[in-house]
Amino acid sequence: MLSLWLRWELRAIVVLSLTVQLILIKYGNRQKFSGKYSNLKSCLVWAMYLFADWFATLALSTLLRTRKEQITSPLVIFWTPFLLLHLGGPDTITAYSLSDNELWPRHFFGLFFQIGVALYVYVKFWTLTITTLNFLATSIFVVGIIKYAERVWALFKASSKRLRKSVFPDTESFHVDLIKPYMSPSEEKKTLEEYLDYNGIEEKYKYIHRAFYLFQVFKPLFSDLKLRIYKELNYIFKMEQNDVTAKDAFKMVEIELGFLYNQLYTKIPIVISRPGVILRCICLSLTVSTLISFLIIIGKHGYSKVDIGISYLLMVGAIFLEIYSDILHLSSEYGILWLTSQNNRFFKFIGSELFRFTKPNKGIRFMAQHSVLDHCLKVGKSKRAVLSKIFDSEDNLEMYFHTSWKDVEPNLKEIIYSHLLEKRKKYQESNYSFQRLSGILDERGHKVLEEKGYLNDTKWTVSEVEFTHSLLLWHIATDLVLYDDHQKFRAGNLGPYCQISKFLSDYMMYLLFLCPAMLPEGIGNIRHRDTCSEVRNFFNEKSNSRDAIGTLVGDIYSRSFFVEMGSIRKSTLFEGCQIAHQLKDLVNSFRLDHKDKWELIAQVWLNMLTYAASQCSWKEHSKQLHHGEELLTHVALLMAHLGLTKKIHLADLPERLEYLFEPENFKPTWDWDKLDRQLAYYLA
Repeated sequence: MLSLWLRWELRAIVVLSLTVQLILIKYGNRQKFSGKYSNLKSCLVWAMYLFADWFATLALSTLLRTRKEQITSPLVIFWTPFLLLHLGGPDTITAYSLSDNELWPRHFFGLFFQIGVALYVYVKFWTLTITTLNFLATSIFVVGIIKYAERVWALFKASSKRLRKSVFPDTESFHVDLIKPYMSPSEEKKTLEEYLDYNGIEEKYKYIHRAFYLFQVFKPLFSDLKLRIYKELNYIFKMEQNDVTAKDAFKMVEIELGFLYNQLYTKIPIVISRPGVILRCICLSLTVSTLISFLIIIGKHGYSKVDIGISYLLMVGAIFLEIYSDILHLSSEYGILWLTSQNNRFFKFIGSELFRFTKPNKGIRFMAQHSVLDHCLKVGKSKRAVLSKIFDSEDNLEMYFHTSWKDVEPNLKEIIYSHLLEKRKKYQESNYSFQRLSGILDERGHKVLEEKGYLNDTKWTVSEVEFTHSLLLWHIATDLVLYDDHQKFRAGNLGPYCQISKFLSDYMMYLLFLCPAMLPEGIGNIRHRDTCSEVRNFFNEKSNSRDAIGTLVGDIYSRSFFVEMGSIRKSTLFEGCQIAHQLKDLVNSFRLDHKDKWELIAQVWLNMLTYAASQCSWKEHSKQLHHGEELLTHVALLMAHLGLTKKIHLADLPERLEYLFEPENFKPTWDWDKLDRQLAYYLA
């Protein structure tokens, strides 16, 4: 058995290395991951990402320690440059997480080390192969070096320091005349729409060009940089005046995040350039010529059919990876942007066809859902629970298995967008006061309760406790009120805000327990643990979830003393029950209908959503991209488009500039041709 393994070890590793490359080229782009199996796909990509380098390095080390007399076929040496090509990785994933980009120096030195090892191995066994094979291997060596160098360059360009520096123009070219924020009326191309028309961009391609320029404006935010922009330039944030619908707004944000994802996690930005296209043509031509030459000469030598098959597999696999990558590049946001920007009719035709087959979605498609009560009542009954208690004391796996996914309905996008426009209107009415902006972004629902005049005794739940506490309280209350309405057959008369409240409530719980880094710091995990423990202790094991929740809804006052007594435990169960009872009483006390009740609850959840989006760091939003699309990230970027972020300060024009330039002759404007230099001027 050992001798058999030693004979086939290298062949098995080489085939596995190619298999991993094929899996990564298919599933490496995690931007579109969403839905029930998104985390499983992420785990698969994570494993394959680690195995990709490991298999190629293992194969090279195996060849390095092999003696000449152990080589059974000269073709084994011919495979060496293909391993170098595999170390370059597929174009769809250069980094699994942002921390991988920071390790570019390690990959840089690894580039020279692995090239040295590959060359040493080839020179070591040079006499075992025919001269023609040596010549063919040289072509693949060139391709492998190009691929590996592209990977290192992509990691370097995506590192945090380099991203920050990319916002600033080169020092040598940074002149006052290039950054002046003023233009005469004859030079003025004020709005982005006018600029696109001026450059002859067709209407059907405008959406991607518009998203690209706006991405350039907001890209500094993802490096945690602040912008200080003159109020006269605030028209860029007035989406409602440009007749932008909720559908268009979410689609635009999705495309912008696509640009960001490609820049942080793929090779696409460096490939979609003139040098990148030239290098791709060289790689493809060299690989194809190697395959053709191999077909001609291989029949003259009596090599093993298995080794010949593996050689063909490696060459065909390399060509497939190259062609498939090129298709993915051209159909990406950067690819369509590049093709439709060319004056060449052939390129525009290709861009048009790719656009037809790869039309963008209408924005984010799915959102995760996690119900605390359902999780607490079901987790103890599953057969997995026994094992998870041993290996997963924090119940992370159980929380994942009890996470569901719902479609992000158009009416939810409409309501979120309308809510943001209302906040934008308040900000505008204050003449863009930064203090007023801070107050608007810090709203967690207490303003809604004050304006309505309801539930004055419960304002503390959204203003005087930490955010994770508020989330748990209102989540439990929302579930209990919803159950009560369904038990009394009111489901058909609750209006759209009922479903939206439930969706947002469960989504915020998903963030709290599975993406806690995206929310303000707190002891949410401790509160969740104690709440679940109290739920399980309160109900016997035979109770199903519906009966258990019904018991909570029906008998509030007899348990209120638990809340009043206080406890060292951080459970929010009975506090949530009290809020649910007060929400139920709204209908009788204030003669509201149930639709108004659910609209009030939805407004609280919308404020909590926008509060969480504004508090989450932009770097954390960038990190979350490698898990797939996230509603909170889409909302945060949409808020930035409306100026609703503390990272953008709208300032008055300095008096010295007002004196220097007459308003009728000069005024601030966006210079879309020199946007990178102008943004450097506006960095705070």
